[in-house]
Amino acid sequence: MKNLYLFCIIPVFLSICIGAGPQDSVLTGFIDVPDGKLYYEMTGQGDESMVLIHDGLVHAVVWDAQVSAFKEKYRIVRYDRRGYGRSPKPEKPFSNIEDLNTVFTSLKIDKAILIGMSAGGGLAIDFTIHYPEKVSYLVVVGAIVGGFTYSDHFRTRGGRLTAEDFADRGKLLRYFVMEDPYETAPQNKAVKEKLWKIMEANPQNIDFEKNRLDQPPKRKAIDGLNQINIPVLIIDGEYDIPDVFAHAGAIDAGIANAKRVVVSNAGHLVPFEKPELFNKEVLNFLNNASFFQALNTKGVEAAAELFYRKHKADPDWIPFSEMEMNILGYQHLQDGKTREAIELFKLNVAAYPESSNTYDSLGEAYMNSGDKELAIQNYKKSLELNPGNDNAVEMLKLLQ
Repeated sequence: MKNLYLFCIIPVFLSICIGAGPQDSVLTGFIDVPDGKLYYEMTGQGDESMVLIHDGLVHAVVWDAQVSAFKEKYRIVRYDRRGYGRSPKPEKPFSNIEDLNTVFTSLKIDKAILIGMSAGGGLAIDFTIHYPEKVSYLVVVGAIVGGFTYSDHFRTRGGRLTAEDFADRGKLLRYFVMEDPYETAPQNKAVKEKLWKIMEANPQNIDFEKNRLDQPPKRKAIDGLNQINIPVLIIDGEYDIPDVFAHAGAIDAGIANAKRVVVSNAGHLVPFEKPELFNKEVLNFLNNASFFQALNTKGVEAAAELFYRKHKADPDWIPFSEMEMNILGYQHLQDGKTREAIELFKLNVAAYPESSNTYDSLGEAYMNSGDKELAIQNYKKSLELNPGNDNAVEMLKLLQ
């Protein structure tokens, strides 16, 4: 975000910061919640909203790289949970779920993509179970899930922390930032230094006592995972603590429409350690999910319209792999849905025009439909791209 802002006050709890252009406009301020307030920032443009929920150590600044990457396509909201960053410490019992719901209602967000990290990922899951109509897609990073167990290894960080250590906030801060082998990958020294500067300026983040006032939901999330029917992406860093992988496995097993990714050379704070890779995984997931949601609910024609419209505006918008679409096309072909198969193979050709295989598959579909001329045309194109395609040679002998 830009450092030079023009501030002006508008009614109730909002202040607006204006930067160089529309995508740089940042709305900031505080949202009133029962017995407290939450600091938030909102920026970006686009028809879809995205809400980012930080972990249990670093406040909303942990998402800087994601805001920069996503703001041109999405309306992005991030906020500091109670006792983190600029949000005051809670003094009375509260609900993180209802706080998040207040963020939605106060900022007039009807539905959003929800991205949560660690404890923020657990909150995102809880919120999705309690308010399913408000979440379009869910991304959880190093997430925990309510109602699932923790080992002593998790509680003591593999025997590295004692109860006395938790009582010494300064020691605890240095441990989590500079010594813990799970929070960030051991070799990522520059990341640790960057994290230290953030945490040194926000020591209140390390006061875990505030979390005791958070009222747990009446129903454990582990028992409600099967109610989540939207596309879900689960991301973990390879150096994260073993319990997080156990929780990720439970989330993956409990949600039917979930995809899981493990990021190399990263620990718990994947978006902070490997922002470019993380951002790419998220965008690929969102593109893929929107396309296949249209395909599964509205049919091939609607999915094709979505693809051609988005791909024309952004040639990098390819929501499926070549193999993925090829398999899907042949499934339709085997089911006797030849017309739909042709449309799917045509999408593959449009997405991967330099692939001999996409034309070969389209040629076969046209041959099955009885369109000899278009079958020949596509087999010839396939052979042009790959002179060693023996199948195309044989098919052309049969057709010509």
